[in-house]
Amino acid sequence: MKISKTVENGTVTFFPEGWLDTTSSPELGEMIEEVADATSLVLDFEHVDYMSSAGLRQVLATHRKAKALGADFSVVNVCPTVMNIFKMTNIDKKLDIRPKQ
Repeated sequence: MKISKTVENGTVTFFPEGWLDTTSSPELGEMIEEVADATSLVLDFEHVDYMSSAGLRQVLATHRKAKALGADFSVVNVCPTVMNIFKMTNIDKKLDIRPKQ
């Protein structure tokens, strides 16, 4: 999995590509743990085609990290397949998760 990151005006956005699973989730987690200061953490899932339970755990861990920083948190550009996972677990009702437009 390729993961890129941008920082702009206090917003740190991560752009994972491919599958967010047991293999790639730790890499994303390490990058997120390096964030020491942010007003907002964003996961841009535009290029995420699949997410396993490990990926879901990483999304929740990122949310916890945002709360610890006092930052906003959102997951954006979520494809229908991944959005179904968020809906089945009701996480879409608890977190700011936005489907692809």
